[in-house]
Amino acid sequence: MKSVQTEVTMRALRMMFDKWEIELWEPIPDRERAPGVTVRYYRAGTWQQVHCDAFLSRGQNLRQVYLLLDRLRIAEKNGVSYTGLASTRDLVAASPEGQAKTKLQDAYFILGATPGDPMELIKAVYQKKVNFYHPDHGGDKDKFIQLQQAYESICEARGVKP
Repeated sequence: MKSVQTEVTMRALRMMFDKWEIELWEPIPDRERAPGVTVRYYRAGTWQQVHCDAFLSRGQNLRQVYLLLDRLRIAEKNGVSYTGLASTRDLVAASPEGQAKTKLQDAYFILGATPGDPMELIKAVYQKKVNFYHPDHGGDKDKFIQLQQAYESICEARGVKP
């Protein structure tokens, strides 16, 4: 049930960013405060991010990030403007149950895809992101390598050549 919620939310995020005309975005699993999640997106020439680690599952945290971002998108559409949004609170360590992760789940997450997505979509997302992060084009080498490893993991799991 939890993975279904994550898949539904990932699709909703993809559709929401399409409506917002944002092409570059990525969910990032929080390795230090599992099962927290950060969603970064490139907008107005800068990376912006929203983070949540208040719930026991990654899917629940991802859903909360999506709900906030979608409401911001809707508010902007209706003429609401904002600057410098920020929040602070004491960090709470996640429960041991919430810390279980797998390499494949992280790979899908890094690419912004889900296990239910067709390989053609995953490949298109991968190509768009590696072109942006390619070191020869001024991109982040570490992120580029992370994307390559994620894509290779998914291809291997599906029995497809990268």
